[in-house]
Amino acid sequence: MQTGSRQEQLLTLLLNSEVGMSIDALAAKLEISRNAVKQHLVVLEKQQLVKEAALNSTGGRPARSYTLTERGVNRFPKQYAWFCNLLLSELATEMSTEALEKMMWNMGVKLGQSLAPQFSHKEPEQKMAALVELMQSLGYHAECEQHEGRTSIKAVNCVYHDLAQQHPELCHFDQALITTLLDNPIQQTSCMAKKDCDCRFNVVSEVEIGK
Repeated sequence: MQTGSRQEQLLTLLLNSEVGMSIDALAAKLEISRNAVKQHLVVLEKQQLVKEAALNSTGGRPARSYTLTERGVNRFPKQYAWFCNLLLSELATEMSTEALEKMMWNMGVKLGQSLAPQFSHKEPEQKMAALVELMQSLGYHAECEQHEGRTSIKAVNCVYHDLAQQHPELCHFDQALITTLLDNPIQQTSCMAKKDCDCRFNVVSEVEIGK
């Protein structure tokens, strides 16, 4: 078998073992040598997918066990999107569209307020740079653009695209988060969930605010 498939098998064995497994036990299950298991474990430890556990007494020499790290556990498929869709669908049946939009907006504001200390005492340009960096870290593939004196944020990856298509109220979360962190109103002029090429958020100028 290929190295990658051996490592997948090793990770799966550890996933199914609450107390961890020794090198000997892993070698027996995989039907490969102890040295081969050690080599795979070295690679997986560097990737922070496995870690050494406590020494187990086997009646002879103590045997060190290995278990999955949190990263290792999270490497296996999760159904977050499925559960979120189920939750949002249930909320949509219990709430009006306006109430769900308000809920998403309030969630965005609360998250923004929790991150606000990172943005305090920054000039507007610095806040914008920090926001783009934050959105990049979250996977939005965002960038700041200047066009005809207007500042906007363009994101070419909607991090919950499928969910937003079914529940467009989610967009109010982004709008509230960006507004709160910039401490400035924004206007969303395009949305990937509505088949646009990107999600674009224009910063409302002081002149527009004053109108």
